[in-house]
Order: sequence, then C-alpha cells, then structure tokens
Amino acid sequence: MKTKPFLKIVFALAIGASAIFAEAKNISGKVTSENGKGLGGVFVSAQDIENRRSTGVFTALDGSFTIGGLRDKEHKVRARLIGLNDVWLEDIAAGAKSVIIKMTPATGWKLEKQRPADSSFSMLKFDDTRDKLNFKMFCTYCHQIGTVPFRTPEKPVDWETMITKMDGFGGLYKHSQKTIIKRIIDTYKDDAVDSWPKFAPPAAPHGSAAKAKITWWELGKRYESSFHDLELGPNGLAYAVNISKHYLVTLDTRTDKQVYKKFPRGSYGPHSIEPDNEGHMWVTMCATGQMAKYDIHKKEFELYSSAEAPAKRGGYPHTLRVNPQDPEGLVWYTDAGRNSVFSLHPKTKHVKEYRLLSANQAVAAGKGESRGITPYGLDFSPVDGMIWYSKLNGNRIGRIDPNAPDGDIKEWNPPFRGPRRLHIAPDGMIWVPGFASGVFAKFHPKTEKWTVYDLPNKDNQIPYALNVAPNGHVWICGTHNDSLLRFNPDTEYLVTYRLPNRVSYTREIEFDADGNVWTSTSGPSRHMETGFGAIIKLEPKDLSDTGGVKLKGYMPDRSKLTYEQPRPINYNGPNAKLLAKIDETQVPQAYFNSKHQPYVDARMKTLTNNQKHRINILWQEKRRADPDMPMPGHFFVRIMEHVAKNEK
Repeated sequence: MKTKPFLKIVFALAIGASAIFAEAKNISGKVTSENGKGLGGVFVSAQDIENRRSTGVFTALDGSFTIGGLRDKEHKVRARLIGLNDVWLEDIAAGAKSVIIKMTPATGWKLEKQRPADSSFSMLKFDDTRDKLNFKMFCTYCHQIGTVPFRTPEKPVDWETMITKMDGFGGLYKHSQKTIIKRIIDTYKDDAVDSWPKFAPPAAPHGSAAKAKITWWELGKRYESSFHDLELGPNGLAYAVNISKHYLVTLDTRTDKQVYKKFPRGSYGPHSIEPDNEGHMWVTMCATGQMAKYDIHKKEFELYSSAEAPAKRGGYPHTLRVNPQDPEGLVWYTDAGRNSVFSLHPKTKHVKEYRLLSANQAVAAGKGESRGITPYGLDFSPVDGMIWYSKLNGNRIGRIDPNAPDGDIKEWNPPFRGPRRLHIAPDGMIWVPGFASGVFAKFHPKTEKWTVYDLPNKDNQIPYALNVAPNGHVWICGTHNDSLLRFNPDTEYLVTYRLPNRVSYTREIEFDADGNVWTSTSGPSRHMETGFGAIIKLEPKDLSDTGGVKLKGYMPDRSKLTYEQPRPINYNGPNAKLLAKIDETQVPQAYFNSKHQPYVDARMKTLTNNQKHRINILWQEKRRADPDMPMPGHFFVRIMEHVAKNEK
C-alpha cells in the first residue's frame, strides 16, 4: 500500500466530486432484449471522441442506466455484454433521457470474437504441467494468448521470430522451442477453432460488480501504444510511460488534455513510474540502465545512472518505489538484469547496490524452476519500513532491512510459480500474485506462513500485479480476462469488474484519495481492440461482497507441486554420478559479486590446460544430459569450481 500525503487533498479536490466539467450532463435510457425485456449488467458507455474520453456504467436489473459527468456535446453510445452483439448509437446529445437500446444474441464468428483470452488459452494443450507453466512464464509476459488478434494468421517463420524474441526474457525449454510453433498454429488456425467447444458466455455482472463507473482515455497513436505503468500526480494529473516509443504522457483528468514529452536522446525503455516526496516523477529506463527524474514544475528530465557511480549505465532497472515516511526520500528499484536491488539518493545521486541471495540460500527453499532470476516487484512495509521484493523467474520473495549496513537480506520460496508485482497491506501482510500459477497469496512476515487463493479458472489466468487499498481490500489485475478483481481478506470474497475494451493487458494498479482505482493497458497494441493504450479509472461505488465468489485460503503440499519436483535429467554418460554430485554444490558467493564472464575469465586464468579440457568434457556432457537446465551459467561455474578444487 502506498500512502501519498501530498496527493490526498489536491487530487480529491480536482476530481473527487466528478466535477470534470462545470456543465456536466447525463445520458439515460434503457437496454432491452429483442422482446423488450430489460437487461441487467450491460455496460453502456458514452464516447467523447474529440477529447478521447469514454465514460460508462452497468445497467440495473431492469436495464436502466444513467451516465453522468458528460460534456454538453454529442456522444457515440455503445452497449456491450458478452454473448450479445454490440450496439452503437451515433450522435446522442448529452442530456438525452430516454435512449432505448435493443440487443440481440451473438452467434458464429461474432460470438467467437468475444471469447476472453483465458477461455482461448485453455485450448492450447501441453504434454505436462511443467511445460505449461514454463510457457505461461515467458510468452504471456506480453501477450493475451489465444484472443482473436493473437490468432491472426502467421507464417511459421513469423512465429519462430516472435518466440525467439520472447525467449530473450529468460528461456523456454529447448523442447518447447522446437514444438510450440506447430502447437500454436495447430491450435489457433481457423479450421481448428471451428472444432472448439461452443463458447458459453459468462453470466452478466450483478451486485457490487455492476455498480461501478468506468472512465477511460485513449492514449497515443493507433498501433504505437505500448504504455506500461501509470501514476497519479497533484492537481488531477495522471502520468503514463510508453515503453516502446520512449515518452511520458501527462493527462489532465479535469480537461482531458494530453501532453507528450520525449525522454532525452540516448535514454530508452521507460518502464515504472513513481512520485518522490516532493511530487516529482521518477522513471526506470530499463533499456539504457538509467533513472530519469521528471520535474513536474520545470517539466524537464534529469538522468541518473542506475548503477554505482561513476558508471554511466546500469543493468535493467525495473520497478521502483519511494517511502513517503523516509526523510531521505530514497528511490528504491529492482534490477531485472542483475541479482540486485538498488537505492538512489535523489540529492547526492549516490547509488547503493544490495546483492541478493544466490540459489539455495532462501529460507524454506523450494526447488523452483526457471532460467534467470529477474528481481521484479518492489514495495515498502508501512509497519516497519522494510523493503520487500519479488524474483519472478527465481521464484522468491525477499526482504531488505534499509537500516542494516548490508541489508540483512532474507528470502523465501512461495508455494506457487511466478511471484510478480507484490504490495504490502496497512497491517504489514505481504500480498503476492502468482503470475504463472493463476493464484494470489498472503505471506505473514512474522510467522513466515503462506495463505494461497486460487483465482477462478486458475490454470488459464495470469495475474500480473496487485495492490492493496487503504481499506485493506486487495485489487488484482485480471490480465488474461480483461478485468480488475477486488478481494476482501476479511470475508474471502472475490468480485470481478469487467473492463470496457477487449484485450486489456493491465500492468499496475493505483488508488486516489476517493478510493477510485486506476490502471493502464499495455501492448502489443496490434492485439488491442482499438489499437490504442488507455488510462482507466474505476469508481467502485459499492464495496460489498454481492456478486462475488467465496474463495478458500490454503497452504499447498509442497511435495505435490510440479515445479518443486526434481527435474528429470537423463544422466547416462561416463560422468553421470559426478555431474549429479556437482549439481548439489553451491555457487560461490564471489560469483554473485561480479558479472558472469569476468568471473569465469579470471578463474580460468588460474587453471591448467588439462583442467580446462576436463571442464569442457564435463560441460558438454552436462548440456547433452540436461538441455533445459535453468541458469546454465550457474551450472558451468559449479563444474569449473569442482575441477579447480578437486582435479589438479
């Protein structure tokens, strides 16, 4: 949970009363079926095309609706409910009071286009659970897999290019690389889709899920919108960063005005954005290893290295956070390219690196399974100021004590796969989304116990991020089903709020002082329904459990978790027993205080030619026996250290 005192008053005054326009008007009416029966749970929106803003509400049980806060202009009105054909009405004047919309059932391809990604993804079959988890970890990084835009006909070479690019994030299993292209094409080609089970639309939203008001603003140019994170600033301003086009957009939610500002030449990949204690916006420039500060008054950028001075560039700075209770205002961020978390002093520009734990050093360590480590999510505890982080591919969460010189770092393996963007509740509980596992969980920092909750249809869900509202409710990105989810920890009820546009890949969640929920949609933009990214504001109106589903928290039996089972390794060569023994050894801590190649080069200089030859023999045998090994560099170092110490 983030508490931002400087925002509470000014932001509330700016937008808290929905006074976006002094002349705000309403559009009201009723949505019915063909036979005139009122339809509840239909999302009706009014689009202000000139200002790129749309506002919508869900119909009541009798089909009635009222959309408020509109400019005195004509609007384009849309009615939408999964299972029914969209209805568009042109040139509806603000102030209209008796708009009648009749909807008809969707069939054939029109119905298929409404199928959310989690339903389509379920059609993609894998040989075992381990392979599916691996695919979810690396290919759903950026894609809602299985939606109609995803199924756009591609040549095998195009799929191969895309899979190879995604593999750069950490590594599909080699056997997955060889089979996944054919698997995707066979699953999603047109005639295969014809043989799928008929899509059964979900029930219409009801209860608290149908009492929300949703406003969204289109951003950027069509098919150029790859917006990642957003942040709320003072005076009704919202900020978002475009990670592929390298600019910052400022949205004035009172006037709908958008201002675009390019980052300085030579700085690329804006990823995470966060205000410091003076309201200035900080941005991680992941592609160039920099940190950028945007002065909200001067409207200028200042660049910092994300590494220790005097380095000009760092690794891959990712998620950042600033604790408003910290008098120094340190900027904390994860580095997804290193096994590190950094702190940056905004005044002195001093950067401090905290090297995180190596493999096998976690508390209650499970096997995990992944290539790479990828420190990812980050947050501070409002209870004691501790810094908590997640390792997405390394399958850990960890804690840094900012008051200890060395950070007093501890790590834990969660009982699920893919901890991503975690957040901490007002009571100090750590809430973590399980990206690959389709779950979310609570970790008690004192008892070190986990409580896990399965999302509905969990095997096909990818919860990217979550955040905890000041009232303790946990909001989760329904990244694979175009929704936002609200979980009440006291009652264990989960409420799903459907978002207005299809293929809404949400990345982060923020809150304003009025309890409204904000998020942004990301790419690939060519998959999105409109081709535009968006900033989204959801006003929940009703925080009861009505319309939700009851979940049951549990602690999984680790011995039965697929990713914690020993990986099958076909050791049958002349050094099989030795390699199995080497697998159990530790990677030296000195390795983690360096980079891979410099460490290896320095170590190799101390070895004889016979030792080098022996390392090569063992390494080639290891690669043949275990082509899908996670973190191959670690295995090579283990072999090298064994030979250096034991085979003179």
